[in-house]
Amino acid sequence: MKIASFKNLKITYKILIVFQFMMIPAVMIFIVLFFMLHKVQEVNRTILIKNLTSITAAYNVENALLNLKELRANYILDGDKKWLKEFDDSVSTFNSWYNKAFDVAYSEDEKDILSDLSLEFSHYLKAHRDIMYLIEKGKRVQAVHILLGKSMEHFNAIHEDCEQLITRNKSIISESEKKLREYSSNSLYLSYAIIFSFIVLGVVLVYLIAKSIVKPIEEMVNASERVFPVDTDKTEMESLKERFEMMIEAIRANQQKLIISERRAAVGEIASGISHELNNPIGVICGFTELLLKRKEITESDREFINDISNEAQRCKRLLGQMLDFARTPAPHYIETDLKSLVNETVRLFNTDRFRGVKISCKTPDNAPHILADAVQIRQVIFNLILNSCEAMNYSGETEINLSYSETRAEIRISDTGPGIKDDIISRIFTPFFTTKAGGVGLGLAICSDLIEKHNGSITVRNNDTQGAEFFISLPIGG
Repeated sequence: MKIASFKNLKITYKILIVFQFMMIPAVMIFIVLFFMLHKVQEVNRTILIKNLTSITAAYNVENALLNLKELRANYILDGDKKWLKEFDDSVSTFNSWYNKAFDVAYSEDEKDILSDLSLEFSHYLKAHRDIMYLIEKGKRVQAVHILLGKSMEHFNAIHEDCEQLITRNKSIISESEKKLREYSSNSLYLSYAIIFSFIVLGVVLVYLIAKSIVKPIEEMVNASERVFPVDTDKTEMESLKERFEMMIEAIRANQQKLIISERRAAVGEIASGISHELNNPIGVICGFTELLLKRKEITESDREFINDISNEAQRCKRLLGQMLDFARTPAPHYIETDLKSLVNETVRLFNTDRFRGVKISCKTPDNAPHILADAVQIRQVIFNLILNSCEAMNYSGETEINLSYSETRAEIRISDTGPGIKDDIISRIFTPFFTTKAGGVGLGLAICSDLIEKHNGSITVRNNDTQGAEFFISLPIGG
C-alpha cells in the first residue's frame, strides 16, 4: 500500500489498519506471556513432584525413627506389651516411608544414603531384639548398656542419613528455584524487548497516520490503562513459595515437638531407674532407724541423731516417689467432668490454718458446660499451681482463679500477688529437675505440663504487669 493512498483512507479504515498492525505484537506478547506462565508451572510441578515427595518421605522416616525410640522407652518404663505392638506398627510405617523415599530417589548418591540407612536400621532392630530379650530375662543393666551403646550408635547413624537426605533435597530445591529465577528474568527481558518493539512500531504507525488519529490513539491508551490497571498483588509463584515455606516450618515444628517428647521419655526412663535402685536401701535405712528408736537404752542425744537420719531418709523417699510419678504418668481416663465444681472443691482444700494469710478467690461462669477430662489429674494440676502460688507469696497475699469457656476450649487462669518469676528462668520452669526451692526436686511443674499435654491442652506462664505471675491452662472441651 502506497503512503498517498493510505492518507486518502477514511479515519475509520485507518484505525482498523492500525489496530490490525497493533494486534500482531499484542498477540506475540500474549503468546510469550502464556508460554512463560506454562513454563513456570511446569518447573514448579517438577520441583514439587521430584523433591517435595522425597523430602516429605525423609521427614516421615525420621519421625518414625523418633517414635520407635519413644515407644521402646515407654515399654521399658511400665512393661506394657501394647507398646511393643505399637513398636511393630511403627516399624511398618518406617519401612513404608523408606520404600517411598527409595522409589522417588533419582540419583545414585541418594540411593547410597538410603542403602546405608537400611543397613543401619536392620542393626538397630537386632539391638532392639537383644534389649527385649535381656529385659524379659530380668537383665536390665545389660539391656540399658546395649540401649546406650549399640542401639544409640545405630540410631544416630540413621538420623544422620535422614538429615543428609533432607539437606540434599533442600539443595536441589534451591538450585531449581535459582534456575526458575533465571528463566523468569530471561522471559522478562524478552517481554521488555517485545514491548519495546511494540512501542517503536506504534511510533512508526503514529507517524504514518499523522495527526489525524493521534488523539484517538491517546484515548485508546488512556482507556486501556483504566481497563487494565497495574496489578500490585503477589504473583502465583511468590504465593506458592510462601505456602511451601509455611509447610516446611510446620514440619520442623512437629519434628521439634517429637524431639522434646523423646527427651522427656529419656528423662523419665533415667528417673525410673534411679528410683528403683535407691528405694530399697532407703527402705532398709528407715526400717533400721525405727528399730533403733524402739530401744530404751539409747541416749537422748543418739535419739536425736537417729530422728534426723529417719527424717532425711523419709524426705529422700518422698523425692523418689515424685520421680516415679513423673516417670509413670498414666494416660488420662476421660470422663464427663464439671470443671467449675472441680475448681471450687480444690480451692476448699486450702481452707486451713496454714493458708490463713492467703485470700483465694474463684470466678466461674454461671452456666459452665462439662468437659471430657481426667478429673484426678486436672485436680492435681490446679492444686499444685495454687500451692506454688501460696509458697511464692510466703503464705500472705491474694490468689485468683478465673474459669472461662469458648466454643471449643475451657480456660483456667491462676494469678497471684507474689514477686513473679525472673525473666532469665521463666522459660525453664517446666523443665524436669529445674527448681529454685531449697530442698525441691523440680518435678512439680514438669508433671503439670505433662498432664496437660496428655489432655491435648497447653499450659503457659507470664508475669503480670503489676506484680505476681499468671498461669494459663487451655483444655479442649471434647477431650
